Amino acid sequence: MKTILVSVFFLSIILLGACKQEAQKTASPPPVVQTESKADMVDSTIIRSKDVDVASLDINKDGKVFQCPMHAEVISDKQEPCPLCKMDLEEVSIAEAKEHLK
Repeated sequence: MKTILVSVFFLSIILLGACKQEAQKTASPPPVVQTESKADMVDSTIIRSKDVDVASLDINKDGKVFQCPMHAEVISDKQEPCPLCKMDLEEVSIAEAKEHLK
């Protein structure tokens, strides 16, 4: 009788140990941390405020600047993609750029 009780005791310990190990296997994996790649970073140097002096952005003094058709506050003196939507900036006169900012 004593042998049966000892056997039952050890079997229950083994079963409980197996249940704990199974619970650890079903634990959720650690969260994935996403970092910005260089391509995802936004070049904010050409994102302007609405009250910017557009004429001061015309570095080569040709009377033209490049402005995003979707984001009027994105203005540059050179042709490049918009950092917000990736569309090409369109060449506009300084007066047109000021009008778009209103």
